[in-house]
Amino acid sequence: MITINFLRHFVEAHAIGAYVFVYLGVILEGEIVVILAGIFSHLGSLHFIPALLVTIVGGVTKSFFGYALGKYLEQNHSNNKFIHRIEHKVSHFFPSFHTKPFWAIFVSRFFLFGLSWFTLIFSGYKKVDLKTYFKAECMSLGVWAVGMLSLGYFFSYTALSISHDVRKFLLIILACFMGFFVLEKVIGFILGIATVNISSKKDSE
Repeated sequence: MITINFLRHFVEAHAIGAYVFVYLGVILEGEIVVILAGIFSHLGSLHFIPALLVTIVGGVTKSFFGYALGKYLEQNHSNNKFIHRIEHKVSHFFPSFHTKPFWAIFVSRFFLFGLSWFTLIFSGYKKVDLKTYFKAECMSLGVWAVGMLSLGYFFSYTALSISHDVRKFLLIILACFMGFFVLEKVIGFILGIATVNISSKKDSE
């Protein structure tokens, strides 16, 4: 019979694989795997600090690769339909990206549906100043990594405080995930509007 202790010991026994999974997950998108890492950190299967370091390394890898891919596409495939799709999507959410890219890069990590990847690639395509790019990425990654891991830790703490039954535990975790995704969409929408307003205000000064 599967229990919480079984899940805890299973992940602990495959901790190295779990850290690799987190690293690859962060590169692809990241939120779900990092929250899961936070959950298993609370359960004792993983350690918070190594999970945080793996998350940051994955985020840095993603930042470098996204920018480099954007530069490559600009130099070799500037008329590709994929580039036009990226430009349309980024410009839709961040109409002031060309003049004020910092906040667009910072905020994009907190959106769903791959907007972060599009923004990173577009940054390289438009050759955003590297100092601006990495400052925005470092600040965003730090807040995001700690926040997502802490959120997973909180999810697990909340679920265990309610029930130690594995089925109820997983249902509570699922409910927390659903609530988070809805809240994230709302916050992301608000941040997007705020970003546009900040950029517009600075442009008018």
